[in-house]
This record gives sequence, structure tokens and C-alpha cells, in this order.
Amino acid sequence: MKTSIIASFSLFLFCAVSSTSQAHLRERREAASEITVTLKLDWNVTALGKPIPPSYTTKVPNGTVVQDIMNKAAGEDKQSPFNYYKNTYYGGLGYLITTINGTGQNQGTSSYWSKFDGDSLVAFPCGGDSYVPYNGSTILFRFTADPYPNNNKSANGYCSGHSTSSQVPLSAITVTIGMDWNTDVIKKSIPSSYSTKVANGTSLREIINKAADQNRRGPFDKYTSTYYGGQGHFITSMNGNKEDSKTDSYWMIYDKTTKELFKPFIDQYKPQYGSTTILKFITSQEPEPSSGCNFMGTSLVVLCLLAIVEAL
Repeated sequence: MKTSIIASFSLFLFCAVSSTSQAHLRERREAASEITVTLKLDWNVTALGKPIPPSYTTKVPNGTVVQDIMNKAAGEDKQSPFNYYKNTYYGGLGYLITTINGTGQNQGTSSYWSKFDGDSLVAFPCGGDSYVPYNGSTILFRFTADPYPNNNKSANGYCSGHSTSSQVPLSAITVTIGMDWNTDVIKKSIPSSYSTKVANGTSLREIINKAADQNRRGPFDKYTSTYYGGQGHFITSMNGNKEDSKTDSYWMIYDKTTKELFKPFIDQYKPQYGSTTILKFITSQEPEPSSGCNFMGTSLVVLCLLAIVEAL
């Protein structure tokens, strides 16, 4: 009888402890499923002559990289200092931010943007599109020529790793991307196109990045883009060809078959099965393209694009 009572009590205690442990584990998992992160800008107010804007605090799923948090800030507030930023994509490394809130890197003063763990003041060991912050962290974007020393410390977040997957998904589609321009105007040959298999629904930006990652000396490496809140990345230079409003030179996205002009944001455009997407660099000397907009000359191409942007 005594043994039976002890056994029953032990079973009850085990169940109670097990239930409590599972509840605590569930609470920890639920708590870890979402984290709070703050983004903050910093610079020498006297040197730049403008005040530092308010910081931005938000909740995001655990595992979200810093650049996606920046994009969230931009999408939620068009007046946010993160609404308009510029970056360069390096194959195998990711994005390097060059301009935030109208302040861009300056080779003359060796000033540039650095990203730090706001608590330890340690620079990120990887790019913003790979760094995953921890709960309660502050991400400090500092424009300076004198970055903080690491002091043998390490950032509290971690790098998710930057590499495009070499595995072919079950729902893979074959797509091709290429470049085009008037070789009579731009005196250099057009590079070879790039074909690959990606999951259905993959954005043009992801495909371009995959091409850059696989060939760091290829034509798609080191392209620059401007990020607009709610709209995404817009290419400003690629393969050495840079947009220039003074000469009416711009990058556009075309379907090779129809020559149809698409919205110039590479996050939004998703190539279809068997398609060939052309990144076309158009100058003021370019013949009139067929794009669904009635215009003569590249200046009116831009007006058409602005109309498209306003309609988004």
C-alpha cells in the first residue's frame, strides 16, 4: 500500500514537473518567436550640420536580418530616415550601404557608414543582409571616419551566412537574364546572358544576386541600387554603366520577346518560366522603345516611369 502511494505520488510529481517544464519551454519559444529591435543613426552633428533623427523601435520575427528591419522602417513611414538609402551589392558578401538619409560616403574625408552592436559598440562581422540581431538590441548606423575599436569583444547577434542556395527546388523554373545597350553609343560589348533554375516566384533581385554570387567578376557583380520604402530596390548602375539625369541615361527592365517596359523595381518583378529578362541601359540617343507608354525621347520615359511609381 505504501509503495503504491509513493509510486502514485512520484507519477503525479513527474507529470506536474513535466507539464511545468513544457509550459516554460513553450513560453520561451513563444517569447523567442518575436524580438524587439531598435535602429539608430549617429554622426557628428557639427560636421554634418543637421540633427540626428529619432530612433526606430519595432518587433520582428526572431531571425530577421538587419536590412529587412530597415526595409520595414522604410515601408511604415515615408518620412523615415531609412526610407531612401543606397547600397552596392558584392557577390558572395552582400550589400554595402553607401547612403542613408541623404548622407553618403565621402572618399575625401574617408567617412562612410559602419554598423555596430549598440551595446558592445562592436562592428558587425558581416553585412546587414546577413546579420541577425538579438532581442532588445540596438543597431547603430554610424557615419564616421573613425569607427569604434572592437576591444576584443564580439557582437551579440550572429551572421546567418551569405550564399545563394545551389539546390534546385522541386518547383524550379528556368529563367534567363541579360543586359543590352546601344553599342554605337556605349563603346563596349554586351556581356553574355545568365540562365539558371530558381523557385517559381523568385524576384529579379534574387536572381541577379545569385548571378553575382556565382561569378564575382561577372557583369552582375557590384551593381548599385537605391531602396525606396514600399517599392524596393531600383538599379542605378551595373557593369560600369551609371544612370545620369544630365544625359538622360537610365536602366530599364524589358521582356526580350515583347519589349514591354516593366516597373523599374527588381524586388517586384518576378520572371516567369522560360522567360528572358533584359536589363536595358537607355540613353538619350536610344530609338523609341515600345513599352505601353507613348513618348518620344528618354526624358519622357522618365515621366512615364514616375507615373508608374505614383500608381503603385
